[in-house]
Amino acid sequence: MKIPEAFNDIIKDHLNVNAAWLPITNTFQLGDYGIFSNGVFMQLGNIKEFGITYETAEGPDSSINFTSSETSVINFSGDAQVDVIPPTAIDAKVTMKFGRKGSFFVKSPVIQVKVMQNIHQIGTRLKATEGWKRKWKVVHQLYNAQDAAIFSTIAADTDLTFSGDVKALKALNLGAANINVNTSKEMGLEMHGKAGIIALGLFKLRWLGDGVKSMDFTQQDIELLHGEIEDDSL
Repeated sequence: MKIPEAFNDIIKDHLNVNAAWLPITNTFQLGDYGIFSNGVFMQLGNIKEFGITYETAEGPDSSINFTSSETSVINFSGDAQVDVIPPTAIDAKVTMKFGRKGSFFVKSPVIQVKVMQNIHQIGTRLKATEGWKRKWKVVHQLYNAQDAAIFSTIAADTDLTFSGDVKALKALNLGAANINVNTSKEMGLEMHGKAGIIALGLFKLRWLGDGVKSMDFTQQDIELLHGEIEDDSL
């Protein structure tokens, strides 16, 4: 499985939405529309191009803490291995040993969620918009990860070592900007100490039969994907 597809599976399992690719460094916005290609959401434009505006709100915060199986975590205080890093430690580090290639470490203690409020009105207008394609999906939720740490391995037996701020290490806030990272081998994906969009909530209009059925726009008329990637031919 390719890295984007594997990362998307992790996001679906833990946040129940779709991954934003590339994570953190992308420029997705609410109202972006597009399609899926090879498991990745491809932005084609924004519904503002059709003169459609929307209200926004803040959703409840979330978080993610995922480590692949066959991964061991070892704490060090100085050169000594310890179960827990003591608060008095001066020189501390955390080493993660990934046994398998294609392993992932994805962590963000706080993920802020921004949402569209008036999806009902948006759907009504999209149904009436000339040229709107039934396969297009619309971003209605943005998941902004803080202090993100996202790594994937290419080879087995890869070590990832975090050092620096003892307080952050003790709390396993390994995505903090004041944490240093060293890797023993080349990584497939390496994001650390930054904030950005990690996931997207998407919807598309539900169409019945051939073409578009005229109907009142209700919640049933929106197909909330919640992580389910549909065939682009639909």
